[in-house]
Amino acid sequence: MNNYLNDITNIIRNGSMENTYKMSWIRSLVEYCSKHPDVKTIHFDELSKLIFKYYWNQTFFFNLEQGPNTNKKPEIHQMVLEEIEKYQKKYNFKPVYFTKVENKINVNVSKISKILRQDVSWRFQIIGQQEYNIYDLKLDELKLEIHQPEILNEYSEILFELINYRWIQQLEKFNSSPRISKKVNGTDREDIKRGNLSRFKTYLDIENPNRECFISGKKIEDDLSIDHVLPWSYLFSDDIWNLVYVKKNLNSSKSNKIPNESMIKKLELRNIRLLDKMKKSGINDKRVIELETSIKKDYVREFWYGCKG
Repeated sequence: MNNYLNDITNIIRNGSMENTYKMSWIRSLVEYCSKHPDVKTIHFDELSKLIFKYYWNQTFFFNLEQGPNTNKKPEIHQMVLEEIEKYQKKYNFKPVYFTKVENKINVNVSKISKILRQDVSWRFQIIGQQEYNIYDLKLDELKLEIHQPEILNEYSEILFELINYRWIQQLEKFNSSPRISKKVNGTDREDIKRGNLSRFKTYLDIENPNRECFISGKKIEDDLSIDHVLPWSYLFSDDIWNLVYVKKNLNSSKSNKIPNESMIKKLELRNIRLLDKMKKSGINDKRVIELETSIKKDYVREFWYGCKG
Protein backbone atom coordinates (compact mmCIF):
# COMPACT_ATOMS: atom_id res chain seq x y z
CA MET A 1 0.00 0.00 0.00
CA ASN A 2 1.14 3.55 -0.72
CA ASN A 3 2.82 4.90 2.45
CA TYR A 4 0.76 8.07 2.41
CA LEU A 5 -2.48 6.13 2.13
CA ASN A 6 -1.32 3.73 4.82
CA ASP A 7 -0.70 6.63 7.20
CA ILE A 8 -4.15 8.11 6.60
CA THR A 9 -5.95 4.81 7.14
CA ASN A 10 -3.93 4.20 10.29
CA ILE A 11 -4.98 7.58 11.71
CA ILE A 12 -8.63 6.93 10.85
CA ARG A 13 -8.57 3.48 12.43
CA ASN A 14 -6.54 4.22 15.52
CA GLY A 15 -6.75 7.91 16.34
CA SER A 16 -8.35 8.78 19.68
CA MET A 17 -11.68 10.62 19.60
CA GLU A 18 -13.69 12.49 22.22
CA ASN A 19 -16.40 13.37 19.70
CA THR A 20 -16.88 13.07 15.93
CA TYR A 21 -14.87 16.15 14.91
CA LYS A 22 -11.89 14.20 13.57
CA MET A 23 -14.03 12.06 11.28
CA SER A 24 -15.90 15.09 9.96
CA TRP A 25 -12.54 16.77 9.39
CA ILE A 26 -10.96 13.96 7.38
CA ARG A 27 -14.17 13.35 5.48
CA SER A 28 -14.26 16.99 4.43
CA LEU A 29 -10.62 16.73 3.27
CA VAL A 30 -11.33 13.62 1.21
CA GLU A 31 -14.49 15.13 -0.28
CA TYR A 32 -12.71 18.36 -1.16
CA CYS A 33 -9.78 16.54 -2.79
CA SER A 34 -12.14 14.26 -4.71
CA LYS A 35 -13.59 17.39 -6.30
CA HIS A 36 -10.32 19.35 -6.57
CA PRO A 37 -7.50 16.80 -6.91
CA ASP A 38 -5.07 19.37 -8.32
CA VAL A 39 -5.47 21.87 -5.49
CA LYS A 40 -2.96 21.52 -2.66
CA THR A 41 -3.66 24.65 -0.64
CA ILE A 42 -7.01 24.46 1.13
CA HIS A 43 -8.58 27.16 3.27
CA PHE A 44 -10.38 25.95 6.37
CA ASP A 45 -13.53 27.78 5.25
CA GLU A 46 -13.88 25.32 2.36
CA LEU A 47 -13.90 22.42 4.83
CA SER A 48 -16.12 24.15 7.40
CA LYS A 49 -19.09 24.29 5.05
CA LEU A 50 -18.76 20.59 4.27
CA ILE A 51 -18.57 19.73 7.98
CA PHE A 52 -21.66 21.82 8.67
CA LYS A 53 -23.43 19.86 5.92
CA TYR A 54 -22.61 16.49 7.50
CA TYR A 55 -23.90 17.56 10.90
CA TRP A 56 -26.95 19.27 9.44
CA ASN A 57 -28.07 16.11 7.61
CA GLN A 58 -27.42 13.72 10.49
CA THR A 59 -29.08 16.06 12.98
CA PHE A 60 -32.12 17.18 11.00
CA PHE A 61 -33.07 13.69 9.85
CA PHE A 62 -32.05 11.60 12.86
CA ASN A 63 -31.02 13.91 15.72
CA LEU A 64 -27.79 11.96 16.26
CA GLU A 65 -25.62 13.03 19.19
CA GLN A 66 -22.04 13.80 18.16
CA GLY A 67 -20.45 13.73 21.61
CA PRO A 68 -20.75 11.94 24.96
CA ASN A 69 -22.42 14.78 26.92
CA THR A 70 -25.94 15.73 25.79
CA ASN A 71 -25.82 18.76 28.10
CA LYS A 72 -22.61 20.04 26.53
CA LYS A 73 -22.69 19.21 22.85
CA PRO A 74 -19.69 19.81 20.56
CA GLU A 75 -19.78 23.48 19.59
CA ILE A 76 -20.21 22.90 15.84
CA HIS A 77 -23.09 20.51 16.51
CA GLN A 78 -24.72 23.12 18.75
CA MET A 79 -24.38 25.70 15.97
CA VAL A 80 -26.14 23.32 13.60
CA LEU A 81 -28.95 22.72 16.11
CA GLU A 82 -29.50 26.45 16.44
CA GLU A 83 -29.72 26.91 12.68
CA ILE A 84 -32.13 23.99 12.34
CA GLU A 85 -34.37 25.55 14.99
CA LYS A 86 -34.36 28.86 13.10
CA TYR A 87 -35.15 27.07 9.84
CA GLN A 88 -38.04 25.15 11.43
CA LYS A 89 -39.58 28.31 12.87
CA LYS A 90 -39.38 30.11 9.53
CA TYR A 91 -40.29 27.23 7.21
CA ASN A 92 -41.39 23.81 8.55
CA PHE A 93 -40.28 20.75 10.51
CA LYS A 94 -39.86 18.45 7.50
CA PRO A 95 -36.23 17.25 7.34
CA VAL A 96 -34.38 18.57 4.33
CA TYR A 97 -30.83 18.11 3.05
CA PHE A 98 -28.38 20.95 3.53
CA THR A 99 -27.71 21.20 -0.21
CA LYS A 100 -31.40 21.98 -0.78
CA VAL A 101 -31.56 24.89 1.65
CA GLU A 102 -28.03 26.25 2.07
CA ASN A 103 -29.13 29.58 0.56
CA LYS A 104 -31.82 29.89 3.27
CA ILE A 105 -29.62 29.44 6.33
CA ASN A 106 -26.68 31.20 7.90
CA VAL A 107 -23.52 29.13 8.23
CA ASN A 108 -20.95 30.85 10.42
CA VAL A 109 -18.02 29.46 8.46
CA SER A 110 -15.38 31.63 10.13
CA LYS A 111 -16.39 30.43 13.60
CA ILE A 112 -16.26 26.78 12.52
CA SER A 113 -12.83 27.35 10.96
CA LYS A 114 -11.53 28.77 14.24
CA ILE A 115 -12.79 25.69 16.09
CA LEU A 116 -11.05 23.46 13.55
CA ARG A 117 -7.82 25.42 14.00
CA GLN A 118 -7.96 25.21 17.77
CA ASP A 119 -9.27 21.72 18.42
CA VAL A 120 -9.06 19.48 15.36
CA SER A 121 -6.58 20.17 12.56
CA TRP A 122 -3.32 19.65 14.48
CA ARG A 123 -4.67 16.90 16.75
CA PHE A 124 -5.82 14.75 13.83
CA GLN A 125 -2.25 13.90 12.78
CA ILE A 126 -1.17 12.73 16.24
CA ILE A 127 -1.56 9.20 17.61
CA GLY A 128 0.07 8.77 20.98
CA GLN A 129 3.67 9.93 20.67
CA GLN A 130 3.72 9.74 16.87
CA GLU A 131 2.93 12.68 14.62
CA TYR A 132 2.10 11.95 11.00
CA ASN A 133 2.65 14.25 8.04
CA ILE A 134 -0.51 14.22 5.94
CA TYR A 135 -0.53 17.97 5.51
CA ASP A 136 1.33 21.07 6.67
CA LEU A 137 -0.65 23.62 8.64
CA LYS A 138 -0.58 27.40 8.30
CA LEU A 139 -2.77 28.06 11.31
CA ASP A 140 -2.34 31.83 11.27
CA GLU A 141 -3.79 31.84 7.74
CA LEU A 142 -6.37 29.10 8.41
CA LYS A 143 -4.88 27.06 5.56
CA LEU A 144 -3.25 23.69 5.02
CA GLU A 145 -1.02 22.23 2.34
CA ILE A 146 -2.21 18.71 1.56
CA HIS A 147 0.71 16.56 0.38
CA GLN A 148 -0.93 14.11 -1.99
CA PRO A 149 -4.47 15.23 -2.89
CA GLU A 150 -4.41 12.88 -5.87
CA ILE A 151 -4.24 9.91 -3.46
CA LEU A 152 -7.28 11.12 -1.54
CA ASN A 153 -9.06 11.52 -4.85
CA GLU A 154 -8.08 8.11 -6.21
CA TYR A 155 -9.05 6.23 -3.07
CA SER A 156 -11.93 8.45 -1.99
CA GLU A 157 -14.61 5.75 -2.08
CA ILE A 158 -12.57 3.38 0.09
CA LEU A 159 -11.72 6.19 2.49
CA PHE A 160 -15.37 7.27 2.75
CA GLU A 161 -16.30 3.72 3.75
CA LEU A 162 -13.55 3.59 6.38
CA ILE A 163 -14.39 7.05 7.74
CA ASN A 164 -18.07 6.19 8.01
CA TYR A 165 -17.25 2.92 9.77
CA ARG A 166 -15.24 4.76 12.44
CA TRP A 167 -17.80 7.55 12.66
CA ILE A 168 -20.58 5.00 13.19
CA GLN A 169 -18.55 3.34 15.95
CA GLN A 170 -18.44 6.67 17.77
CA LEU A 171 -22.11 7.40 17.19
CA GLU A 172 -23.03 4.02 18.66
CA LYS A 173 -21.31 5.11 21.88
CA PHE A 174 -23.28 8.36 22.03
CA ASN A 175 -26.70 7.20 20.76
CA SER A 176 -29.08 4.41 21.72
CA SER A 177 -31.01 4.60 18.46
CA PRO A 178 -31.10 1.64 16.05
CA ARG A 179 -29.88 1.45 12.43
CA ILE A 180 -27.16 4.06 12.84
CA SER A 181 -25.18 2.64 9.92
CA LYS A 182 -28.14 3.05 7.58
CA LYS A 183 -28.77 6.54 8.91
CA VAL A 184 -25.21 7.73 8.32
CA ASN A 185 -24.91 6.14 4.88
CA GLY A 186 -28.36 7.41 3.90
CA THR A 187 -27.58 11.01 4.80
CA ASP A 188 -24.24 10.84 2.98
CA ARG A 189 -25.84 9.58 -0.21
CA GLU A 190 -28.89 11.82 0.26
CA ASP A 191 -31.15 8.93 -0.69
CA ILE A 192 -33.40 8.77 2.38
CA LYS A 193 -37.01 8.28 1.34
CA ARG A 194 -40.06 8.05 3.56
CA GLY A 195 -42.24 5.06 2.74
CA ASN A 196 -45.86 5.34 1.63
CA LEU A 197 -47.83 4.51 4.78
CA SER A 198 -51.19 4.13 3.04
CA ARG A 199 -50.40 0.42 2.58
CA PHE A 200 -50.99 0.00 6.33
CA LYS A 201 -54.60 1.24 6.22
CA THR A 202 -55.94 -2.26 5.59
CA TYR A 203 -54.47 -3.41 8.90
CA LEU A 204 -55.23 -0.29 10.95
CA ASP A 205 -58.87 -0.36 9.82
CA ILE A 206 -59.32 -3.81 11.37
CA GLU A 207 -58.80 -2.46 14.88
CA ASN A 208 -59.96 1.12 14.23
CA PRO A 209 -62.73 0.97 11.57
CA ASN A 210 -64.13 4.38 12.57
CA ARG A 211 -60.70 5.91 12.13
CA GLU A 212 -60.57 7.67 15.48
CA CYS A 213 -57.54 9.86 16.18
CA PHE A 214 -55.02 8.12 18.44
CA ILE A 215 -54.19 11.43 20.15
CA SER A 216 -57.59 13.10 20.56
CA GLY A 217 -59.90 10.08 20.42
CA LYS A 218 -62.18 11.93 18.01
CA LYS A 219 -63.34 10.54 14.68
CA ILE A 220 -61.30 11.89 11.78
CA GLU A 221 -63.70 13.28 9.20
CA ASP A 222 -60.96 14.55 6.91
CA ASP A 223 -57.19 15.15 6.94
CA LEU A 224 -56.46 11.55 7.91
CA SER A 225 -52.79 10.86 8.61
CA ILE A 226 -50.84 7.79 9.64
CA ASP A 227 -48.33 8.60 12.35
CA HIS A 228 -45.33 7.00 14.04
CA VAL A 229 -45.90 7.06 17.80
CA LEU A 230 -42.19 6.61 18.45
CA PRO A 231 -40.44 9.07 16.12
CA TRP A 232 -39.46 7.84 12.68
CA SER A 233 -36.22 9.79 13.10
CA TYR A 234 -35.32 7.44 15.95
CA LEU A 235 -36.46 4.09 14.52
CA PHE A 236 -35.82 4.84 10.81
CA SER A 237 -38.44 2.21 10.06
CA ASP A 238 -42.16 1.82 9.30
CA ASP A 239 -43.58 -0.86 11.59
CA ILE A 240 -47.24 -1.78 12.07
CA TRP A 241 -46.77 -1.87 15.86
CA ASN A 242 -45.75 1.82 15.83
CA LEU A 243 -48.34 3.23 13.39
CA VAL A 244 -51.67 4.82 14.25
CA TYR A 245 -54.32 7.09 12.75
CA VAL A 246 -53.96 10.75 13.69
CA LYS A 247 -55.61 13.93 12.47
CA LYS A 248 -53.12 15.59 10.13
CA ASN A 249 -52.77 18.87 12.03
CA LEU A 250 -52.02 16.98 15.27
CA ASN A 251 -49.42 14.89 13.48
CA SER A 252 -47.67 18.01 12.20
CA SER A 253 -47.68 19.75 15.57
CA LYS A 254 -46.34 16.63 17.32
CA SER A 255 -43.22 16.64 15.13
CA ASN A 256 -40.56 14.33 16.65
CA LYS A 257 -41.63 14.66 20.28
CA ILE A 258 -41.14 11.60 22.45
CA PRO A 259 -44.51 10.25 23.69
CA ASN A 260 -45.34 10.12 27.40
CA GLU A 261 -46.06 6.91 29.31
CA SER A 262 -49.83 7.14 28.89
CA MET A 263 -49.38 7.15 25.11
CA ILE A 264 -47.04 4.18 25.36
CA LYS A 265 -49.54 2.20 27.44
CA LYS A 266 -52.26 3.13 24.96
CA LEU A 267 -50.11 1.86 22.07
CA GLU A 268 -49.32 -1.40 23.90
CA LEU A 269 -53.02 -2.09 24.45
CA ARG A 270 -53.81 -1.14 20.86
CA ASN A 271 -51.25 -3.62 19.59
CA ILE A 272 -52.76 -6.46 21.65
CA ARG A 273 -56.22 -5.68 20.25
CA LEU A 274 -54.89 -5.33 16.72
CA LEU A 275 -53.08 -8.67 16.82
CA ASP A 276 -56.18 -10.41 18.16
CA LYS A 277 -58.43 -8.95 15.46
CA MET A 278 -55.94 -9.65 12.67
CA LYS A 279 -55.78 -13.31 13.67
CA LYS A 280 -59.57 -13.56 13.97
CA SER A 281 -59.83 -12.05 10.49
CA GLY A 282 -57.68 -14.87 9.14
CA ILE A 283 -54.71 -12.68 8.31
CA ASN A 284 -51.46 -14.60 8.46
CA ASP A 285 -48.79 -12.55 6.75
CA LYS A 286 -45.54 -10.86 7.75
CA ARG A 287 -47.40 -8.01 9.48
CA VAL A 288 -48.91 -10.47 11.94
CA ILE A 289 -45.46 -11.93 12.61
CA GLU A 290 -43.98 -8.44 13.08
CA LEU A 291 -46.75 -7.42 15.46
CA GLU A 292 -46.59 -10.65 17.46
CA THR A 293 -42.81 -10.38 17.76
CA SER A 294 -43.04 -6.75 18.89
CA ILE A 295 -45.43 -7.74 21.71
CA LYS A 296 -43.36 -10.72 22.84
CA LYS A 297 -40.13 -8.72 22.84
CA ASP A 298 -41.74 -5.57 24.26
CA TYR A 299 -40.46 -3.38 21.42
CA VAL A 300 -42.70 -0.44 22.28
CA ARG A 301 -41.31 0.01 25.78
CA GLU A 302 -37.77 -1.03 24.89
CA PHE A 303 -37.47 1.52 22.09
CA TRP A 304 -39.29 4.14 24.15
CA TYR A 305 -36.64 3.84 26.86
CA GLY A 306 -33.96 4.10 24.16
CA CYS A 307 -35.69 7.17 22.72
CA LYS A 308 -35.65 8.90 26.08
CA GLY A 309 -32.09 7.88 26.89
